[in-house]
Amino acid sequence: MRSTIDFVPPRATDVTGYPDPYDLWATTSGVWLRREYYGGAWHGKGGAMAMGLMDWLGPDWARKTFRAVGPVHPITLAHLIRIRILRQGGRPGPAHMARAEAEALAHAAVQPWASRDRWAWGLGFPWISKHGLYGASMPLVTHTPYAMEALLELAGEPSARGRALELFAGTWSFLESLKEMDRSEDQGAASRLALSYGPTVETRIVINANTYAALALALHAVHGDQPQRKKRAEERALAIVRWVVGQQQPSGRWLYYADRRQGNFTDGFHSCIVIKNLRKVAALLPDAGPLVEDAIDRGWQMIRSRLFDGDEGLCQRSLENPYNGPFRWDLYDQAEYLGLLVDLGHLEEAEELLGTVEERFVVDGAWYCRIDLLGRPWGRNHLRWGIAPFWYHRQRLLDAQRRSADGA
Repeated sequence: MRSTIDFVPPRATDVTGYPDPYDLWATTSGVWLRREYYGGAWHGKGGAMAMGLMDWLGPDWARKTFRAVGPVHPITLAHLIRIRILRQGGRPGPAHMARAEAEALAHAAVQPWASRDRWAWGLGFPWISKHGLYGASMPLVTHTPYAMEALLELAGEPSARGRALELFAGTWSFLESLKEMDRSEDQGAASRLALSYGPTVETRIVINANTYAALALALHAVHGDQPQRKKRAEERALAIVRWVVGQQQPSGRWLYYADRRQGNFTDGFHSCIVIKNLRKVAALLPDAGPLVEDAIDRGWQMIRSRLFDGDEGLCQRSLENPYNGPFRWDLYDQAEYLGLLVDLGHLEEAEELLGTVEERFVVDGAWYCRIDLLGRPWGRNHLRWGIAPFWYHRQRLLDAQRRSADGA
């Protein structure tokens, strides 16, 4: 089923005021309710349920009532920049556009990290999870690599090269600030290493976050400008890869946390992200290939057999509970699964998935990020959480199909 939708995504420099699925939870009331909820308080559970119902049944009204206006998200900016470059087919774009995009990324960096030699990116709003509170100024290893990859692509355009490489080099300080959560030694070198989600002490280790750390370090190992840093980056990236591979379950799945405590889970998009990042590290560092090959194969087979729903033609949200609240399907799961299909050359399956997604998640030309238990689309123009990533992998598929048709 070929795509029948022809649209031009917004430019990164024009992205302002788009909603996000977590807008309500980033407000003062939302943060307090989540804190009370994870603390086990009855009013936290009741309040979180009430806010969740408001968000589900009246998302636009709820955002207006709570004055929930999210920031420009760096993940959205990075994807839109890379889409623009893909659509140009490798040809340089307008000089002013590339420079403006580099400055947009700089403006979206978190404070006080945004400076001449220290750059990092995060949510841009406060967030509380099972393992702690992350302030709006907290840089995160799950966000910074998206900006890093976009900056390296912008560095290919002469007008933005200097600024883009300056921002990229400044991410090294952030990577060095991450805490060592788990480490084992082998003949004096770190053979296995796990880092924190952000530059703070955490109570649980997040597995997918460590694949982002490995990717960021691998990018520095290849594109860094200092030999000593490049060597250290490669050693640490390989040590993290060994640790991540060691966390894989016999079934091929990875849990979200590296423990067996209550509340752990395996979901669709995080499973795809682990494989995506391991593949990227292997492409950058030849020594990583033999470490990850078998783990990637087993992880991919697990996703295909247990997370992808062949009857519906969509990737499920979670192994533990595919319904997970009032929403049945999430576009972010489809985005990351589509990306893997393109990576692995399954273009016919990718085309089928694209057609199914456009049929289910697009209504009257508008994109939605979720489908609820009643079959209704939800989250119109919520770009960060699913829509912008799907647009990016959609563009990658269209480019791959064009190259295939051209015999490239």
